Amino acid sequence: MLDLKSLFPTVTAFIAFILTLLCLFAGTQRNFLEDVDLLTLYTPADTAGTASSGAHDFYSIHVMSYCQGTLVTLDPGTEVTRNVTECSNRTILSSFDPTQAWPKEITSSQDLGWARVISDDFHAFRMTSQVMAVMYCIGVGAMGAAILVRVWTTLSPRAGQGLFEFSFFMLGSFSISIASIIATVIAFEFVALINAHGKGSNVSAHYGERFLGMSWAAVGLVLAGSVSCFVNVFVYKRAAYAPAPASKDIEG
Repeated sequence: MLDLKSLFPTVTAFIAFILTLLCLFAGTQRNFLEDVDLLTLYTPADTAGTASSGAHDFYSIHVMSYCQGTLVTLDPGTEVTRNVTECSNRTILSSFDPTQAWPKEITSSQDLGWARVISDDFHAFRMTSQVMAVMYCIGVGAMGAAILVRVWTTLSPRAGQGLFEFSFFMLGSFSISIASIIATVIAFEFVALINAHGKGSNVSAHYGERFLGMSWAAVGLVLAGSVSCFVNVFVYKRAAYAPAPASKDIEG
């Protein structure tokens, strides 16, 4: 008979595993979840006649890479769409550097008026973004391990396996929660900082709503799975192994 109590944590771990993987690998190549970005940096490439010099209209920043492209309007009055032309190489310790992504003649152009402080902002958040990526990787590994422990428990049940599963759930909950908190800080505080410093040079940023939604959905799922796993290990199992109450003889 299928044990729904034991199946629920595994289902939540699997869905959280998939969502975290998608957040981690989004934008690592063209046409693969390129709109699931941490934030998008919009640059004034066309305003100063510098489009032909190598700058792009936008840079979408992801966990392990960044993509760049142009803004396209197909018909007058229609919504502007993003045309991704290239994505950087995938690396866990990825950090976007505007001075490297843009040609030197753009960032040093007096006509463009590039705010050097924006580059300093990205440099200051470099370590923070790298810690976020590492936390996402730990979360993916922990959720994958929890799923494997559940398979192991199903095929060869032994005492103490539930404790291993709960430990991986706790590790996954901690790491994905920390990564999501860092992503939220970057999405709101860091984006606001870029917008404040980029007013004079028409540089703006916008956080990725889909990325945050997927990341926090994974957090909610893994937390729900952790609570369910805790109940299965420390409540139901303890009740199952508790000694039966002694029956009292009825005196005639």
